[in-house]
Amino acid sequence: MQMASARRAAAAMTPRRVVAAAVACTPMFLAMVLVGCSGDDAPAAADPTATSAAAPAASTAASPAAADPSVTAVAPPAVTVDGPALLQQALDSIAGGYHFDTNVTINGVEVLVAAGDRVGDGTRLTIWANGTSVAYVVTPTASWVFPEGGEWEALDDPPSTTDPLAALRTPTSITPLAGDATSATLELTVSAASLGIPGEGDATVNVVLNAGTVAEITYNSAVDGQPAVVRSVFGTVLDATPVVPPI
Repeated sequence: MQMASARRAAAAMTPRRVVAAAVACTPMFLAMVLVGCSGDDAPAAADPTATSAAAPAASTAASPAAADPSVTAVAPPAVTVDGPALLQQALDSIAGGYHFDTNVTINGVEVLVAAGDRVGDGTRLTIWANGTSVAYVVTPTASWVFPEGGEWEALDDPPSTTDPLAALRTPTSITPLAGDATSATLELTVSAASLGIPGEGDATVNVVLNAGTVAEITYNSAVDGQPAVVRSVFGTVLDATPVVPPI
């Protein structure tokens, strides 16, 4: 039942509408917008090469000795997480470029995958959905699309001119959920409009910072009343060559 519902939620999407959505939003939240406007076929199957971790063996070690009641345990000093400072430092660390892998699930069913590189102020990315793929090149002045089996063509719609991470630089609130002086999980409240979502109101974004840089961003939403999750993992740029027009 859930998979059928997910298919119906994605059934309104067409390749041309995917193209329009791609230039209307930022790379980081691209999948969130696309999930509401593209898709026909069944979601991709799980990776058949994945293997489940074996259950840990039962421990045969002897039980530890009872604690000495005369010894008072001293708790380690609490570490204060400076959420705003850590966030700005992490965003600055990838301002010059990053690689991203994004996946979108509806009711737990994966319906879209996107991956690409942000290099300077340009982006190269590929989107996989409905059994096909579409590649994009986005520069500050123009955008191009390469549908599977087709050829490069310029898009009429103007490209996004916003910083893909600008919404995270100006949250209305930052709540540290866990962390220390260099790594943390933060819950951010940002305006929905800053994410390219029509309408008013706020949205909640969870950001994982690791060793002073952005490692993962997760966003929960809804598509036709069904729960949707957008997850992006960040890393080192794979293709650091300048993003230039493909034609």
